[in-house]
Amino acid sequence: MDFQFTERQQELVAAAREVGEKKLLPRVEETMSVEKLAHLRGLMAEQGLLGLNLPEAYGGLGLPLLDTLLVTQALQIVAPILGGIAHRSSTGAVGAIAEYGTDDQRERFVRPSCAGEIGISIGITEPEAGSAATAMTTRAVVEGDEVVLNGRKQFVSFVNYNQYTLVYCRFGTTGRGADIGAVIVPHDAPGFSHSSGTLNMADELLFELYFDDCRVPVENVLIDGGAFGKLISVYNAERLGSIARMIGSAEAAFDYALGYSKQRKQFNREISDFQGIQWMLADMRVKLDAAKMLCYRAAGNAGATGLPNPTETSIAKVFTAKAAKEICDDAIQILGANGYTKEYPLAHRYAEVRGGSIYGGSMQIHKNMIAAALLERRISQWKRD
Repeated sequence: MDFQFTERQQELVAAAREVGEKKLLPRVEETMSVEKLAHLRGLMAEQGLLGLNLPEAYGGLGLPLLDTLLVTQALQIVAPILGGIAHRSSTGAVGAIAEYGTDDQRERFVRPSCAGEIGISIGITEPEAGSAATAMTTRAVVEGDEVVLNGRKQFVSFVNYNQYTLVYCRFGTTGRGADIGAVIVPHDAPGFSHSSGTLNMADELLFELYFDDCRVPVENVLIDGGAFGKLISVYNAERLGSIARMIGSAEAAFDYALGYSKQRKQFNREISDFQGIQWMLADMRVKLDAAKMLCYRAAGNAGATGLPNPTETSIAKVFTAKAAKEICDDAIQILGANGYTKEYPLAHRYAEVRGGSIYGGSMQIHKNMIAAALLERRISQWKRD
């Protein structure tokens, strides 16, 4: 097993970091308008930073999943919005379309996403179907050349910036996971609407989506049922993208605290001279390196398919979500009162990684999945009658 990055990978990461700092960061604002974000997305496309692991035949770069995560992580260090755009254009909803879509769908959605012309959100969670995702009730019925959706989704991000949402929904009536498929819903579709959004801790808007006899062309049906397992297998790549972003924010917090400890003086000496600070920095670095290794293992083992092992993904998720919180928390502690203010970047970094314990499956759900793999049996959380 080789733990060294290739020369090509090192150059790729260095180039992404340089482009991010010199060309993209000056375009990043605390509050991005729709127009400014669209421009930023276009600039990233011009620099080859979108569609990182998507097929070259449809405008992507065709990078291995590991390389995609390395670039995403590098951009996340520069600015979270850059990591988010790279992530969502590579391993999110568009990844499912690239994997299971028709040639027409890939042309209509994957290619323009890689070009920075459109963005696609993903809608899975419902008010009564969070961790119990298969309890979703949003329903799709095919009527001639249209599919009609009724239901509701929540906690959907980037809806204000994107033009479509990949909506997981139920095609059958058995109430089982086998009913579940997905539809690519345009945000201007009749019967579609969304809330004004609710701010999360990281100041990102999360939206509720409403489908009231929402009519979408039938050619926008990605999979018409019997596909929850397939959709989740692709979603594991999205989960690794989120993990890479957590690692990027944790690394940014660590680097900031390390630099601060060498400059901040108390008792006429740098605070990095104090053993208490030294041990904190050492612990932070150990956790950061361990999180990287687990994430890179899952991505590297994905191989040619690009679909990571679910258990390796869950292990990386559980460890990184906890480690990233602890690293950011220690970084804030090293800065003291300064770290606790929003004048410094650490409060926002902590708020970002805090969500990682919840979205993409909570830590507790992922521990259940790890246990099921260890015990080699299905472990159901459903209440038995």
